[in-house]
Amino acid sequence: MKTKILLLLIFPVFCFSQEIIKGKIKIGAPEVSGILVVNLNNESEAKTDAFGRFSVRAEIGDLLIIDAAHIHKKRYIVQENDFKKEIEIEVEALPVEIETIEITRSNITSESLGLVPKGQKRYTPAERRLKTATDMELMVGFGFTFSFDPILNALSGRTKMLKKELEIERFNRNVTLTENYISDELLTSQFNIPTDYIKSFRMFLVDNQGFMEVMKTNNKDNIISKAFSLSEIFHKIILDEQ
Repeated sequence: MKTKILLLLIFPVFCFSQEIIKGKIKIGAPEVSGILVVNLNNESEAKTDAFGRFSVRAEIGDLLIIDAAHIHKKRYIVQENDFKKEIEIEVEALPVEIETIEITRSNITSESLGLVPKGQKRYTPAERRLKTATDMELMVGFGFTFSFDPILNALSGRTKMLKKELEIERFNRNVTLTENYISDELLTSQFNIPTDYIKSFRMFLVDNQGFMEVMKTNNKDNIISKAFSLSEIFHKIILDEQ
């Protein structure tokens, strides 16, 4: 009986922490569909429909990344009021004209490259997919092989998508790496970062080129000092978002 009561008490909290947030991307360009919206905290993602609308799992303090080939990357921190209505996020279009290229593919097949040869570098899933899409193989009679896949992928935009996926994978790896130098306790007690915003702050640090240069030195004191100076900017972002 006690177990049932405990489950009933926990269930609503769990549901709240994993609510669906709905939004609409506003951009001064006709291409509002297919824009990628990634929640870097829980690694869920969604793409906008023909009207620029999307829905994705999130909780308060999560960091959303809005990105596409034709827009400037946008960061958005989820607030409590965002669950009560459809949010609108304005993004800026890149000043680039994108041509529509129609390719008719006939009698062209790609070889399966899922196996990693012994002794060669082992790739992460994102690196392996990108390598498969960009490797060229041509068979000309002397043991060389060539595949049209890299050309087709580049023209269709698939290579750009895979590069974005690899970028996100490396980004998340660096976010985890910050924990080696800056503890959660230090962030809350000395940096005054709210508990709900700790992971978002780590992502904010990794997104800063200056911080990443300092982190490459592996000097813990300098890393903490740089993070502390950036915390003031992060606090201002939180206030502006509220």
